[in-house]
Amino acid sequence: MTVHLPPERHVARLISQVERGEITDVASDMTLAGDREAQVIGITGSPGSGKSTLVDVLASEIRADGRTVAILAIDPSSHLTGGAVLGDRVRMSSHTQDPGIFIRSMGTRGSTTGLARAARDAVKVLSTAGYDVVIVETVGVGQVELDVLTVADTVAVVLVPGLGDTMQMNKAGIMEIGDLFVVNMADRPETPRFVRDLKQALAVGARQGHTEMPPVCCTVALSGDSVDELWKQLRAVEERDRASGRRLRRRQEQQSSELTRAIESRVVAMLRETMADSATLADLRQRVLDGTLTPRDAADQWLGTGLRLRTGS
Repeated sequence: MTVHLPPERHVARLISQVERGEITDVASDMTLAGDREAQVIGITGSPGSGKSTLVDVLASEIRADGRTVAILAIDPSSHLTGGAVLGDRVRMSSHTQDPGIFIRSMGTRGSTTGLARAARDAVKVLSTAGYDVVIVETVGVGQVELDVLTVADTVAVVLVPGLGDTMQMNKAGIMEIGDLFVVNMADRPETPRFVRDLKQALAVGARQGHTEMPPVCCTVALSGDSVDELWKQLRAVEERDRASGRRLRRRQEQQSSELTRAIESRVVAMLRETMADSATLADLRQRVLDGTLTPRDAADQWLGTGLRLRTGS
């Protein structure tokens, strides 16, 4: 099949620039030719659930369907280099000769959310580049995986029988974020009971939230069993969300949240700059060290006096 995409090295270079903060407005700084919006799929779940193997096989199914796919794998960072540790390029090496598949590992760089700080803009790069599907595979770190909602149109939660019951899933908040649930390693003997418990928990959550119960798909990623059915389900969820307007609403919520984060980031940067050479703050800090003022009272005084004098308000 013919693939019309920018050179991989060009896309990789742009993502590197995004990671370094050299591109702050992807839409205006990019010169790629793509004009379509990719289907963005978030793949999340506990460590050991086989997410990477599943993504590898899923990418093959997407390509067999005639679509191009980009994989953004969010890995733990090396404490020494800041780079990704697990290296999904190695684990997914079977796709290296396919120009319709792009694979990029990104380190979390100290982020506790499981998503690399630049992941959102990297998704924009890949979408603008013209890839039909962008898969974001996150680090399995539990409740903080909720942040995957800030980049994905559809969230697939990968679970494995025997690694924890539905009560533990509820405690972690995982049950609330999935648009689709994947029971991987479904050839295990405990799978039927696990699926039954999972569906019961999802049905209760759907009734309480007055929403439609998300579908459950069973796969065996190592053998590729039923991964084709997973791709069909992902397409069906996207089509449903497009028709209902849910996808548009989610993207609008993501844009609103991005605006809030951008403002907060700039305010924090301004505060740090103001604090760096504030004589008033230095005096208050010394009084805290002397024990004549509490840190909270010192902060109130600086925000009420020192900051006002600095900003001229």
